[in-house]
Amino acid sequence: MGKDSTTEEKILEAAKDVFMKYGLYGARMQDIADTAGINKALLHYYFRSKEKLFDAVFDGALANYFSQMRVIGDTSLPIKERLMQYVDNMFAFFTEYPQMSMFIIKEISINPEMFHEKVKHLKNQRSLLIPTLEEAFAKGEINTPFDPVLFMVNLHSMCAYPFLASPLYKVMLKKHGYDWDGGAKDQIKQSVKDFISFKFQ
Repeated sequence: MGKDSTTEEKILEAAKDVFMKYGLYGARMQDIADTAGINKALLHYYFRSKEKLFDAVFDGALANYFSQMRVIGDTSLPIKERLMQYVDNMFAFFTEYPQMSMFIIKEISINPEMFHEKVKHLKNQRSLLIPTLEEAFAKGEINTPFDPVLFMVNLHSMCAYPFLASPLYKVMLKKHGYDWDGGAKDQIKQSVKDFISFKFQ
């Protein structure tokens, strides 16, 4: 029996949901099989172990995550425009993987070496934010230099945290007439872009 790509995609989607919720060590193959709507024997036919399935999900998510950063290294665009595009990319990414930041942090704390090995093959040095900002300062592309490390921490936090806390925000915002799944998310994204514009004044 050959492997069917549709079934494999269904398994990977189910595994993504389960791993994001429980992590590598908390997830069970039975949970993944149930979520995918298949039996456990078929799941093991496609992926022999939970670790192999986790690698497939984690590698795919990381590759997707780092692909959002490619625009940072696109020197054909002004630095401010690159950052605005980066925000659009990150909001699109976290819409698909809302708990990705927490997932990475949890897995790093358990197995930092595994994460380090995976990341060093995916990172593109030209797409790293701190050296890109430092280069822009040196070229005079930014009128008033700021701390690039703090900027990176703030920018990533402003993109990621609204998704990590979305269950809380959905309840809070509803009481104030905002719909998270409607326009609230777009308004938050615009506020992140306003933060960038403020830094570039």
